[in-house]
Amino acid sequence: MKRRVTQPSVSLALKLPHLLSVEAVAAAIHRHPEVVRRQARDGRLPAEKIGRVWFFRPERLAEAGFPQFLPQIAPERTDQSQPPGALFHALADAGLQALQRLDRDAIYTAVGNRLAQAGLSTYLYDMAPDGKGLVVAFGHTLQAPAEVGKLLGRKELGNFLPFERIPLLHNVCTTLKPHYVGDPDELVGRVAVVLPPQSVGNARKLSELLHLHTLISAPLVLQGKAIGAITVLGPGLTEADVPAVMAFANQTAAALETARLLDESRQVEEAAVLTLAGAIELRQAMHSRAREHAELAERFADYLGFDPARKRRVRYAALLQDLGKLNVPESILKQRGRLSAEERALIMTHPVVAADLLGRFKPLSDLAPLVRSHHEWFNGEGYPDGLEGESIPVETRVISVVTAFFNVTFDVPVKSATTVAEGLEELARFKGTNLDPELTDAFIRLCREAESSQPAWFKQLQDAMNSPQPPASPAPRDILSVADSRELRIIYRIAQETTAVLDLDTLLGRIVAIIREVMGYYMVSIVLPGSNAGELRVGAHSGYAIDITGLTITVDQGITGWVFTQGVAKIVPDVRAEPRYIGVDDSVRSELAFPLISRGRVVGVLNAESQQVDAFSEADVALMSAVGSQLASSLEVAQLHDSLKREASHDPLTRLNNRRLFLERIQQEVTRTGTSGDSFSIVFLDVDGLKRINDTYGHLAGDALLREVSNALTDAVRGEDVVARYGGDEFVVLLPATGAAAATVVAQRISDGIARHRFMAGRDLLQIPGVSLGTATFPQDGATAEELLEAADATLYRQKRRAS
Repeated sequence: MKRRVTQPSVSLALKLPHLLSVEAVAAAIHRHPEVVRRQARDGRLPAEKIGRVWFFRPERLAEAGFPQFLPQIAPERTDQSQPPGALFHALADAGLQALQRLDRDAIYTAVGNRLAQAGLSTYLYDMAPDGKGLVVAFGHTLQAPAEVGKLLGRKELGNFLPFERIPLLHNVCTTLKPHYVGDPDELVGRVAVVLPPQSVGNARKLSELLHLHTLISAPLVLQGKAIGAITVLGPGLTEADVPAVMAFANQTAAALETARLLDESRQVEEAAVLTLAGAIELRQAMHSRAREHAELAERFADYLGFDPARKRRVRYAALLQDLGKLNVPESILKQRGRLSAEERALIMTHPVVAADLLGRFKPLSDLAPLVRSHHEWFNGEGYPDGLEGESIPVETRVISVVTAFFNVTFDVPVKSATTVAEGLEELARFKGTNLDPELTDAFIRLCREAESSQPAWFKQLQDAMNSPQPPASPAPRDILSVADSRELRIIYRIAQETTAVLDLDTLLGRIVAIIREVMGYYMVSIVLPGSNAGELRVGAHSGYAIDITGLTITVDQGITGWVFTQGVAKIVPDVRAEPRYIGVDDSVRSELAFPLISRGRVVGVLNAESQQVDAFSEADVALMSAVGSQLASSLEVAQLHDSLKREASHDPLTRLNNRRLFLERIQQEVTRTGTSGDSFSIVFLDVDGLKRINDTYGHLAGDALLREVSNALTDAVRGEDVVARYGGDEFVVLLPATGAAAATVVAQRISDGIARHRFMAGRDLLQIPGVSLGTATFPQDGATAEELLEAADATLYRQKRRAS
């Protein structure tokens, strides 16, 4: 049977002008029409089905939380009512403003002010904890609050309203549906029920004052549960405004929940900060005024106009700036007198330790850079990173000013009525050195204004300053000398490098760069013992125009040789008057050489040079003395590591590269030449008659033979060639960028060179018995390291067979 389906000549949406089609809704909410149909079918969108077609009422969509449909609502209004657009726009704008606020009070204020512009008064209620009533959270009336409060006869905000006295709001919160009241007399009666007994007679007067002609109450719904309610009231509301008010209530509920979650997060942060601050104060050696310090820093931040988030960061960072000292041994914190260089280096790590700890806790991670930099100086002489000027976070610069103020007021042993004034004068002397000049001036203005007006907070600060504080062992002051700061920065940064880098050459390069950067020297170098006795070599340098790495002198040459031999520092005021001076830069005029001593042994010499005459003093020697022991220890550790690394990659008998290192190098060469299209060769050889030498003269003679072969190989090849002992009596040479013909020439040169060498077998001087050689070239003899070695070995044995 065939059925005929006749399409209507006019769309149902046109016949029903207050309904929206699937396509219209999809376009408005930016969804595919099929998604809209599915959500209508599942009940996730409020829809009506006429025949086989889904339609939507704009007021129900607005009520479901889609404010974009508010302008499409066509309410039936009387001629006296206000234009529909004004109210819709006011509600939509108020909801948007609520969503843009992150603070509960800010949400209330924004909503109340915006609806007041539309001629509406607003009340917001919170659900009571027991769920048996509502609490007035906010009220914004068009009339004077004092006059409204007088008629109410009590304080309005915070007032608890049991549900039995507010049946309308009880119904709204129970059914989760809005309610409209348009009868003024009914509203007077409802107001009378809410008022206290002594104010019931004011119900009508209050209704007239508030223009309480119409009212709409809507629930604040979150996850299917009422968390409160909102009431808007004014002269021109109608039932057609209910969906718009409900949509606005949903937006307000979402905004209030966001603010609640954010407030809970802040409370967790606050609890974490206070817990950590409490742990800091538990250290016996660290009796502090951290709370007064944090409060003054936050007040100063407020004086500067910081926003609430930045003020909170200032307060938290002030509380936690000494967090890293929990990692410092108590014996150091309690120690009286000057700390040693190593102890001060350990103290110096506390900002980094604190920053690392805070960085691991995401809610407080934004405090990490503030705490890390709280010992930085405005002129760049602080630690641990040597930050300068505005590269130091502004919150940290604020705290530094307050810290300095406490040092010159709270921490002085004798206080008087002029302590604050004298402290501010001393504070001004730190401008541009430790402290930001502009912030210091601003803090001084704050304190002098407070001295004149004597606000409560300043009186409390003075009382705290003059109150006795439990005695505590002195901890290192925050205001250090420039020499102290430089010394600590060098020690700290060398310690960092020693931890991160064990390669000797890399470590030496970084050490000389650190010393040159921190001290501002023209040139710096480190001289170490050479591979031969009585020889010194340049291990690393910074600032030199030419590369002098590896340059050697004997220990009886130059200022550095004398210092290495004598083990004492030497200042040369004018190198042109010093005949022992060996220089590479004609602009150098003075020199400082300092011995690096570890466990009573000179392990190197630190050499600094300047373009100025008499540029070095005993202060430089004292600083080198402070950092020298750590530097020497770091060098010794790196040298040990370098020695162990060399032992792992070199043959202990011949000191040539071993098989493992050679295979790594040949694989690198295969990769390089495979990309560039170049070629390289290898020469494989073994020593003839090694067993006969061992059997006749002993294994010591065999070892001497192998060492002499290694010497002959090294003499016969280029510096870039790689010579290795492959195993037993076998040696191999890697010849980069060398073709087959050139490799044959090199092999012959090796054979001729070995024939000229002699070795000692006991008391006999013997000629090397001879060697057999084989060559192979990449890529014609093999495309991998294994194939090349196999080809060279095969060539070697063919030569050996021909010789035999």
